[in-house]
Amino acid sequence: MMRTLCTVIVSAFIVIVATVLADVHFLLGATFFVVLSWLFIENGIVYVPANPPHKAILVILGKRQKVVLSEGLNWLPLRPFIFDLILIKVEKVNYDLEPQEVRTPDNALLDVKASITWIAGIEDSPESFTMYLNSGGLEGVKKILHDIIEDRVKTWARSNKEGPSNWMEAQATKDDAHEVLVKAIMRDNLNPVGSDVPTSTWMRFFDAPQSEPTAYDVKSGWAEKDLVADKWNWNKLQAYYNGLLAASPNPDFIKPGKTLPASEGERIKVAIKERKEIVRNIREGKGKFGNHSLGITIVMFVINEIKVKGAVADAADQEEKERRERAADKVEIDNFSQRATSLINAHPGLSSEQAFDVTQVILGKVSKKIVQVVGAQTGLGQDVLGALSLGSLGGVSNNPSGSEKANQPKGGKDQNSEESSGVDWDKTVKDLEDQAQE
Repeated sequence: MMRTLCTVIVSAFIVIVATVLADVHFLLGATFFVVLSWLFIENGIVYVPANPPHKAILVILGKRQKVVLSEGLNWLPLRPFIFDLILIKVEKVNYDLEPQEVRTPDNALLDVKASITWIAGIEDSPESFTMYLNSGGLEGVKKILHDIIEDRVKTWARSNKEGPSNWMEAQATKDDAHEVLVKAIMRDNLNPVGSDVPTSTWMRFFDAPQSEPTAYDVKSGWAEKDLVADKWNWNKLQAYYNGLLAASPNPDFIKPGKTLPASEGERIKVAIKERKEIVRNIREGKGKFGNHSLGITIVMFVINEIKVKGAVADAADQEEKERRERAADKVEIDNFSQRATSLINAHPGLSSEQAFDVTQVILGKVSKKIVQVVGAQTGLGQDVLGALSLGSLGGVSNNPSGSEKANQPKGGKDQNSEESSGVDWDKTVKDLEDQAQE
């Protein structure tokens, strides 16, 4: 309106002056009209960039207005004396926060890494751009978000309700940290759940399937956990929830225009479902939630990593290494047992001890000279020794522990053993040793 009025007044002024000058000299009047009109129009046309995208706040006589100018050509007569503008870039800002260093109740040191994406301004809220500028613009909003998130991360890490009891629980309950931090930066968009039970506890309870309770859930009596049997249940909270299903809904936590739920339990369940949906959308970058105090629209918030540090991290790495080694040892023992059992089943005359010795040769655990001794004692046939030589019982290790020839009995070969088995012991052992050296 004011811009239109200003345009009319200035245009009338130019016409009147040009007319007066034309009465004195036509060419003078015409020149004045053309030049002044061109300067007026050229000065008043302002371009708001579209790449990267921008919005602009209208300024009248130095005062910011609740009017937002869109990208493209805009008309601001007598700029900058009467009208002006302030450009604001509205492309997405992805801000990776510095790692937040916190301690859990067991004094473990953690690094929490998070990132947040936002856009300046809020749709259908012209005053949000003024709030954005009042917050310090891009750098100011970054600092404020950093301080908010830092404070809430530290509070979460030490909280005896919403937070973890130790570093392992902190890593396992990253969803809880998301919910707490989302609540801190998006209060404008979150309806209170309105319950004595912490929201994070309700969220674990309503998970499908139900999530494992935390130490707080057990301590507060909402859940039970058998550490020895590694079993847990939510029976106590279930009983409490069943009671709420029979209670009338609390009207203080029902938005105007919303359908009245059938019970207090149903109201809480709906509120938790809405909270989960908000947290999921903002983690997936599908958010469009306004923070009016900062004048921004939050698109995404993600906790990228909760990493343990220091001596606890070293101890955790060592424990994981030992776990992997134990698992590898178990696989090796099971494999060894299966091979020995296969030998006994294939050759009933073979004792467990003898099968053990031969299996060690197959796996490269001892020198192959044991084959000669065992073969001489049991009269193993050429089929077994041939299997050892060719690796048909599972393969011969490429790195056996020894390859020297067995000491032969005094007087040469054991004739009785060789006659009963039909085996050339020297040749068989030499074949095994040659294969081990390949």
